[in-house]
Amino acid sequence: MSNEINFKEVKTVEPLQSITDNTQILGYDGTANKYGLISVGKINQTQWCGCRWRKDSLTTVGEPCGSLPKIEKMAELFGLGGYLVRNDHSRRKLSPSNHNEFADGGTAYLDGRMGHYQWGSGCTIYYAFWEDETYLYEAVDTKPIPGQLNYKIPVFSRSCAGYATIDRTNNILVSYINSAAQYRGGNNDASLDALFNSQLGKPATNIAVPTAATYARKNGALWFANERVVFAITAILKRIYFHNRSIQATNNTTLTADGLHQGGTGDGCSLPADWNNDWHYYPFIPLSAGVERGDFVGVFSHSITDKAGARTISGIPSFLGLKNDYKYLGCIEEDTLLVCNSDKSQGVYIENNIDGHTFDVNTVNGKMFVGTTPPKNEAGWTGIKKLNLSNLCNFPLEVGTTATTGYGDSYYNPAATSGLRGAYRLGYARDGDNAGSVYLYGGNAPSYAYAGCGVALCEFKEACSTEPSLVA
Repeated sequence: MSNEINFKEVKTVEPLQSITDNTQILGYDGTANKYGLISVGKINQTQWCGCRWRKDSLTTVGEPCGSLPKIEKMAELFGLGGYLVRNDHSRRKLSPSNHNEFADGGTAYLDGRMGHYQWGSGCTIYYAFWEDETYLYEAVDTKPIPGQLNYKIPVFSRSCAGYATIDRTNNILVSYINSAAQYRGGNNDASLDALFNSQLGKPATNIAVPTAATYARKNGALWFANERVVFAITAILKRIYFHNRSIQATNNTTLTADGLHQGGTGDGCSLPADWNNDWHYYPFIPLSAGVERGDFVGVFSHSITDKAGARTISGIPSFLGLKNDYKYLGCIEEDTLLVCNSDKSQGVYIENNIDGHTFDVNTVNGKMFVGTTPPKNEAGWTGIKKLNLSNLCNFPLEVGTTATTGYGDSYYNPAATSGLRGAYRLGYARDGDNAGSVYLYGGNAPSYAYAGCGVALCEFKEACSTEPSLVA
């Protein structure tokens, strides 16, 4: 290649929509005084991308580490963003700039005729965490991370609008943007259809998660409701992307000197004038909100009709197109069970293999015990200081922080001495600073249903295990 570069020609080259190890970049060798093409795979080919936090500090902000270009290009690296996913798990990527279109051109219909409107990955993600004398590390890559215990997360997705609705005719959990009565949200109250608080086009709520899981399975194998691994990997990706344990940190549109995002996606959506009396705690933001923003990162506003007229709901979060997924409608995980112990702690039980079989919420028999939360003498909230990261099952190991330290989220311990509880996640719109991506409310029964409690439709392209494997 000639040492002379026509920069005018280079500027006319279109940006790449994805990056693989075979992608070539232009490099300059100062010693040899020549330019050449370099395979991306040869640059830090074993280098993961991640974040580390000092163990002697409770600040939520960490330090990006590993391959910073991979963090910068995380969306392209893992194929993160909006998709239309069919029941057989085939998928088409939506345009990063507008989810009403496909990435390769053409109109994308989100009403169900082309599949479920989902957010997720386009490749397998490997995740590892470890500690040294000074730091706690979290890292992800498209290949196993050498020298660490790796969790393999297959191609996955979850409701891109944050929550799902129900095909009321067939009792199927679906991620459609459709305002027809067949997909009425809330508790399917037809009497509200012509009123300001209509549930047409809103998320379905007030449904017990075991029932929602049954409805999800009607789409086929490996379809779930509020799947814990999907929730966990979403939180992991957010922490690394923003190098911040508190996803509720104030949105900051200024990139770092390394071109990385910082801050978070804010403390969640604002409320209607009177969510209790006017809306009875049912959904007030339509599933269509933010669709035209594509794989947007940040916060946005949406106008709704309130009892007194038009009202702007602000602070709606979006992470690469995943919208409004915390501090709006809480979600009880399908495959996590809490047991209240005599010392007022809670034991945590999960299914290790994610293969689609039914999770029985009535017993811990046959389930995997993964640990115990800190006890609490009296029922109440406590900030999360240290999080269990093993088995992709986020729960607090240590508590006692504030909304701006530790993980920025809180854990509610009912201080009960017996009984089974569900893992209520993400928080609902009245939970304030307690809510977030690792929030845990341990006071509800596993089959709890409520107006402000929703469900996300989740899926994996293949069955997986949450038992890690060591890679030399």
